[in-house]
Amino acid sequence: MRFSRFKYQFFILSLIGMVAMFAFTYGYHGGFERSISFNGGVRLTIQLPDGMDRDDLLAAAEKAGLPGASARVVDFKRNQYDLEFGPDVRDRIKAEIKEFEKQQDAQAEKDVAEGREPGKKETRTVAGEIEKLILPQLSITAENVISKAAISPSYGQELFETALWSLGWAIGLIGVYLTFRFDFPFALGASAALVHDLIFTLGFIGVMQIEPSVPVVAAVLTVLGYSINDTIVIFDRIRANIDDINQAAQPAIMDEAITQTLSRTVLTSVLTLIAVIALIVGGATSLVDFAYIILFGILIGTYSSIFIASHLVQVYTAIRKKDRKGNA
Repeated sequence: MRFSRFKYQFFILSLIGMVAMFAFTYGYHGGFERSISFNGGVRLTIQLPDGMDRDDLLAAAEKAGLPGASARVVDFKRNQYDLEFGPDVRDRIKAEIKEFEKQQDAQAEKDVAEGREPGKKETRTVAGEIEKLILPQLSITAENVISKAAISPSYGQELFETALWSLGWAIGLIGVYLTFRFDFPFALGASAALVHDLIFTLGFIGVMQIEPSVPVVAAVLTVLGYSINDTIVIFDRIRANIDDINQAAQPAIMDEAITQTLSRTVLTSVLTLIAVIALIVGGATSLVDFAYIILFGILIGTYSSIFIASHLVQVYTAIRKKDRKGNA
């Protein structure tokens, strides 16, 4: 098959796809979905009575004057949910607590000035105040609250930096490995293809409004690992078909290598897709976002291995070969 004939069309298609996904993310959604794991917030794990579900939980939050909440199933059998509030609600409650503490301090000073014993100060927490507002709306008691916690923005910042370092190290080490195993043009092509897959995957996360989390970072890293595996198989075939790296610039050799590995690449992708689809259909709710990212990553990784990585090697090798002839 003459894949090389359309290499520039595929480059343009990828560029258009990247721009379109991020334009939709910011133009339609106003940016990526916010997550308390990254931005901070408050999380309550609540066990609801039989007959109540996620919609009742969100409706109770609205009635309590706590808009913008999100809820997800933790345990279907026990009817347990995570109810999460972003930094806006957290900061508002925190400000109310500070005002209450000022009032207590003022009352204590007044009591001392008038010769009275100051009353015992009441300690309030953000999660506790939210709990007080939510429980009456659901007609349940504090016994139904499994856990509650306020997550600081510093935790989210640390998690974000760790994710960036993980992705950067993964791409960098893969590039170094390929440089030693193959040649620099192959390392360049593979690294560029990984960045291509990373950008597309982030675009998919934005379009689908998937909340950033540790499983999401793990899914992105898994996608990169899957993508490079397919790419290395094709690179191995290219190396077996050439005597000199400059031959990689020849379209016939490149197309032959891709064609020889095409059935293996497609079969591996299809079998992996079946496993991921099974995870989506029958898996736990907490793994659905992870599975969707893997599903998209398999498709975009297969695409980049066939139509992007190899052709980047071809284009770079052709340019380098031309420069050497010009300088000779």
